[in-house]
Amino acid sequence: MTAKRVALVTGASTGIGRSVAETLARNGYVAFAGMRDPNGRNRAARDEVAGLAAAGIPIEAVALDVTDDASVAAAVATVVEKTGKIDVLLNNAGGCLMGLTECGSVDLLRRLLDTHVLGTQRVCRAVLPHMRRRRTGVLAFTSSLGGRVVIPTTTLYCAAKAGMEMIAEGYKRDLASFGIEVVILEPGMVQTKIFDNMWLDDDTARAAEYGALGGVARATLEMVKTMKGPPPEELADVLLRLLEMPHGQRPLRTTFGADAALVDPVNVAADEATRALHAVYGVDGG
Repeated sequence: MTAKRVALVTGASTGIGRSVAETLARNGYVAFAGMRDPNGRNRAARDEVAGLAAAGIPIEAVALDVTDDASVAAAVATVVEKTGKIDVLLNNAGGCLMGLTECGSVDLLRRLLDTHVLGTQRVCRAVLPHMRRRRTGVLAFTSSLGGRVVIPTTTLYCAAKAGMEMIAEGYKRDLASFGIEVVILEPGMVQTKIFDNMWLDDDTARAAEYGALGGVARATLEMVKTMKGPPPEELADVLLRLLEMPHGQRPLRTTFGADAALVDPVNVAADEATRALHAVYGVDGG
């Protein structure tokens, strides 16, 4: 078993996931950058990670498609076989959908939920038996300010992020007795390629029935492509600081960016309501 801490990051071919994997690898971790199809569509990303490893940085690409049970199981088995443990899991894989709420088909929503919600659960269920056996670990989740409030024209994406947040919050209570902690990152605008790979609502006939409003999503997409946010490396540094905190001192939710800070009052109110509800039901909030 390696003496270094071991981190598995999903959705690590680019953007936040890639930055987190590299940052952790440069700061005392052995990092596994999970990515879909590393021998095909993400070959370039795999080769970049291999270049870092050749330079002595303890990072490795691993094939991991969060929408596929066998892929998830194989990736987790590979990490455990090579290192003997997983200390940190960052559930980061995702995609963003823009459009009017009615105009996103059920198939498109299913695809979104399979990544953000079902995919999160798949990976957690694969990793947690190892963490629970060792009675230590951190589950981290890349959410969004859209996990707390609806961002215009991204309702279905926000619904998926909200689902991820509820899973994360449930794990916080369930896993407390095992010494496993949960942290949720809630970034706002971050400089990644997310808008280059944006999904758009696919029921154009219904969108047309909304008149001018039906074209708002596409106009909004072009607008947000010009907006600038902090680089993903800064968010990776935030997660690193959270991981370096002593056990029991890590906050459940951490916003990132001036826009995301607008939901801080929502988080405070939700925490108070959660504690009160737990008291009513006579359960330990974790």
